[in-house]
Amino acid sequence: MRPQLLALAIGLGLMTCVPAQAEVVRYRYVPVDASGALAPEPAGARASWYAGPAQPVIGRPRPNYLVTLRHPYTGRNVTVQLALPENSTPLIVHRRGDVIYNYGSHTVTVSFHPDGSVETIYNSGFLRPLRVY
Repeated sequence: MRPQLLALAIGLGLMTCVPAQAEVVRYRYVPVDASGALAPEPAGARASWYAGPAQPVIGRPRPNYLVTLRHPYTGRNVTVQLALPENSTPLIVHRRGDVIYNYGSHTVTVSFHPDGSVETIYNSGFLRPLRVY
């Protein structure tokens, strides 16, 4: 097959494909008072791996876990609302400023910020639409 025909076939194949649905949704929680209580910001931000800027997301996933973690910047315990799968066990990875719940196909990251806020990041993984549990 000639290189031009091969390039044309690949180009046509790529144009007829459905765009990849890999999403990252971020929700931010800000400190309310000195006790370490957190309040959610009104909207989250959705970004996809394949195109476009971040879009606002109104509403939040219904949390099924309340996880208490020590905030590395403030030194206080904070309780974070998370929507996690019921019947899966994650690999939990601790990094400086992050706690990552890795389920293999997707991750949920709790990211701590110096101002005392916390961000939860739901990442669907490559070529997967986001599922919120």
